[in-house]
Amino acid sequence: VVKLLLADSRVDPSTDDNFAIQSASHNGKADVVELLLTDRGVNPSANDHFAIQWASHNGKADVVKLLLADRRSSGWGHSDVVKILLDDCRVDPSANDNIAIQCASNHGHADVVKLLLEDSRVDPSADNNYPIQWASRKGHADVVKLLLEDSRVDPSTNDNFVIQCASKFGHADVVKLLLADSR
Repeated sequence: VVKLLLADSRVDPSTDDNFAIQSASHNGKADVVELLLTDRGVNPSANDHFAIQWASHNGKADVVKLLLADRRSSGWGHSDVVKILLDDCRVDPSANDNIAIQCASNHGHADVVKLLLEDSRVDPSADNNYPIQWASRKGHADVVKLLLEDSRVDPSTNDNFVIQCASKFGHADVVKLLLADSR
């Protein structure tokens, strides 16, 4: 039925502040959420991220995964969604070799990195200090500063690869932070 409705140009699945995806998420209807996400007009972050909030609250992991996988959703550097997820004891922010802090560092989401560092399960030195390597390479000085505040991070690994990256890509502010670090 949903597929037929989406094919009809008179139907707008984003009406009523994207009620359709919110309702489908709330009720754990992953197949419907997946179909709705194919429509560019649907905003999975509408109404203060209602869809992911309720999917998380109701333990609908399959729906949460779909919403987070969608670039329009709030999983891309939005600290409010990270807070919601970290408040759920079923969410492990260190999963997949701490991929959450790796991605947040790579994309320069300092607010998300800060939240993740507050969780003792997160290891910012995971995968050979990958988070600081990418933050330095991309010139995310605010993220580098946060990571350097954690004693587990070793900016000198791999023959000082971190400072080499920052230098190579012309990130003087990051180089200064790294040189000021006593490690």
